[in-house]
Amino acid sequence: MVLTLVACVAICTLMCGCTDLFGENISENDSPKMIIGASKIELKTEDNPVIGTQVDRVIRDYLWTDSAFDTKVPPNRIPQDSSQIIPYMEGARVREMMDWAGASVLPLTPSHAILKEDGQYYASNGQDYVFPILSDKVNYPTSMFSENKATVTIHDTHGFNAVAGKAYENKDNINVVIACMDTPSKAETALWIAKNGMNCYAPCDRFTNKLMNYKNEFGIETEIIGSAPIRKTNYGAVIGNQPVIILLNERIIVQYTEEGYPNQYCDTPKRYFDALQKVFGLELNVTEVYANVGETYKVVEKAQDQGARVIAVRVYNEQDYYPVKSWLTENKNNRAILFHSAAYDPGMKLFREFPKQTSFGDLNPKILYG
Repeated sequence: MVLTLVACVAICTLMCGCTDLFGENISENDSPKMIIGASKIELKTEDNPVIGTQVDRVIRDYLWTDSAFDTKVPPNRIPQDSSQIIPYMEGARVREMMDWAGASVLPLTPSHAILKEDGQYYASNGQDYVFPILSDKVNYPTSMFSENKATVTIHDTHGFNAVAGKAYENKDNINVVIACMDTPSKAETALWIAKNGMNCYAPCDRFTNKLMNYKNEFGIETEIIGSAPIRKTNYGAVIGNQPVIILLNERIIVQYTEEGYPNQYCDTPKRYFDALQKVFGLELNVTEVYANVGETYKVVEKAQDQGARVIAVRVYNEQDYYPVKSWLTENKNNRAILFHSAAYDPGMKLFREFPKQTSFGDLNPKILYG
């Protein structure tokens, strides 16, 4: 197998001098393995990067009334500094891009959508109306409908499907588009945006599994990265680039749920590992654990019972954070792949406290057979 430069660097970084992992020098371990988390988006200050963003939870939040980020703020306000960006979820990540890489922010608004015969609204991609938007994101109180409701202008854009039109209009200037990817349509749109040359970053990544191995499948090099950490670098900032190695015969404990809101995002780990096995033809040693918000301890307990060193979880709150932190502290060979976690402080805290033991749902992992 021919390795890319990124993969080679990741292997050297992970293997050189590592004498404890798996009880031996991993550089001498030729067992089949995969590298997850080597994908990256670099934001270099010298390039004056431009971040195209959804408005919701970045520029303003119509639910946060009587605040500095309520609907009195124009949806298309160009922030002068990071203090004018919402301090949580996607906004928190955008603040880091601004502070660390000197990025400027372009609010991708408004979105124009039309009502089709199936009763659903479809947003524009700048050329046609093709991306379906769920009704709850259409019916924001700030949306403006035509008299017969045949068309709608969405000011508080939310999700890749809602920002596609404005992203396309500005594709020659945008380095990264940041938006939500919690529906299949949002994932489909992110791929379309990437095909048009713009990197995509989705801190909320429930349906990134739909895009597994997209680079090879579609022959593009543009990055689509899910719920990955952001780190400050000497050149600015980097999204991703936090790889871990997993042997293909290792036991992996994977979280899932069948609940609705607010627990449905806890099925993201299972979605990823199901897609990983299907797309790459793998038969991994996966044990699934039913766990909702605040219940990562169930995944950790199963890992302890079975002697597993790899878990895949969503970390949303402190109740999720502490069991995973404790387990990672127990043994430096323990590794956690975090999903739908980078939008939340507890999840990002784990990424930064355990940079060699945590990674994210990389859509282009490296499978190595020796």
